[in-house]
Amino acid sequence: MSHATRLLGRERRRHRAERRSAAAAHPTAVVPLRGRLLADALIHNLDVEGAAATFGRCFARDGEGLDVCLGELDDVCAAVQGTEAPPPLVRCVALAWADTLQGHFNGITCADPLTGLASIQHVQTQVADLYRAAQAGWLGDADVARSHVLVVVELPVAADLPDGPDEPGEAGGPRGPGRYGALEAALRRATAAELVRQRMPECDQPAQLTARRLVALARRSPDLHRRLVGVVGELDQRLTLTPGAGLARAWAESLPSAPENARRLVDELAR
Repeated sequence: MSHATRLLGRERRRHRAERRSAAAAHPTAVVPLRGRLLADALIHNLDVEGAAATFGRCFARDGEGLDVCLGELDDVCAAVQGTEAPPPLVRCVALAWADTLQGHFNGITCADPLTGLASIQHVQTQVADLYRAAQAGWLGDADVARSHVLVVVELPVAADLPDGPDEPGEAGGPRGPGRYGALEAALRRATAAELVRQRMPECDQPAQLTARRLVALARRSPDLHRRLVGVVGELDQRLTLTPGAGLARAWAESLPSAPENARRLVDELAR
C-alpha cells in the first residue's frame, strides 16, 4: 500500500469521526422527530430505557410496523453514536412496541362506537354459545328453538339513502343528489337499537346486519309480539322527520334445531 493511499484512508476515517461527533453534538439536526427524546437520552445517558420504551410505544400508536420502528432506531443510534442499536436497546424498544400493540387489540370491541350496535360476528358467537349451553344441559330447555328466537327490525327506506354500503359516484363524489350519508343512516340504526333495548330487556345486544336491518337474540316470552309492535310503532314516530317510503317492520325468526343451520339463517338475514 502506497503512502498516498494510507494518507487517504486516514483522512476518510477522520472525516467519518468528525461527522459522528457533529451528529452527537446536534442530534435534532439529523434525528427523526420521533427519535429526538431517545437521542437526547443517549447523549446524556439519562433514563435510556424509559426513552426507548416511549420510542417503541410511539410507533405502535401510530400504526407503524416493528421493522419501521427498529429501522428508525438504528438511524437514531447511527446519528448519535455512529453505530447500530445495541441488542439491549433493541429489546427494550421491541417490548414496548409489542405491549402497546397488545393493549390496542385488548381494547378492541365488536360494537360500533357510534351506534352501540354489535357486529354480525358477535351475533354468530352468541348463537353458537347458546347451542353449546343447551347441549351441555345448562339451559332450562334443551330445545333452543322453543326457548329463543332472533328478533329482526327492519328500517324503512329513506329518500336518497341507499340500502347498501356507501359507494362513490362520478369523480369520487357521493352517489345520488341530496343523500343523507353514513351519519344519517347510523343515527337511524342507533334509534332502532335504543328502542329494542328499552322495550325488550330480554333481548341481547342488537347487531347490525345491513344498512337497514338489525337483529338480536331474545328469549321467548308470551308478550314478545306485543313488544315488537310497540317498538315498530314508536320507531315510525321517531323517524317521521326523515323522508322515506313505507314503515318499519319487525318479526321474530325461529331458530332451527341444528347450530350450523342457525349460522346459515343469520347469514341469510344479512343479505
